[in-house]
Amino acid sequence: MSKSLIVNNNIRIDAPVARVWEVLTKPEYIRQWDSLPEDFGDYEIHPATVIEWPGYSKMQVVEFELNKTLKYSLFVPAWKDEEITNVGYTYNLSVDENGYTWLGIEIGDFAILTEGDKYYEESITFGETASQKIKQLSEAGYRNT
Repeated sequence: MSKSLIVNNNIRIDAPVARVWEVLTKPEYIRQWDSLPEDFGDYEIHPATVIEWPGYSKMQVVEFELNKTLKYSLFVPAWKDEEITNVGYTYNLSVDENGYTWLGIEIGDFAILTEGDKYYEESITFGETASQKIKQLSEAGYRNT
């Protein structure tokens, strides 16, 4: 593995960390910045959540720290290797000294995949658009102006 293929995206959000966490874990918001299977219910994401698109992909929550970290492991049957478990999506939240919430999105590492460059390129776009939409949804539900 000569290089890593990890997408990193950070964005400042003018909303409380609990509000951003809602946008990351409630299906009514997730559906506005990412896709969910049609039969996925309206229950919040929790430590045992598995999101599956049969025959296409499966994401499983592997780390869950309220208002701080949400990490999914991604499995795609087309990769033909069930041992690949370190590809995923991580959402990290922190609050700076001015009270702003920072959202960090990390996607990858796709370097272990045969077509890693393709997944990496697609994930750059997702990281940018998802972070902007999460910011918009979080701030819209919070602003007092």
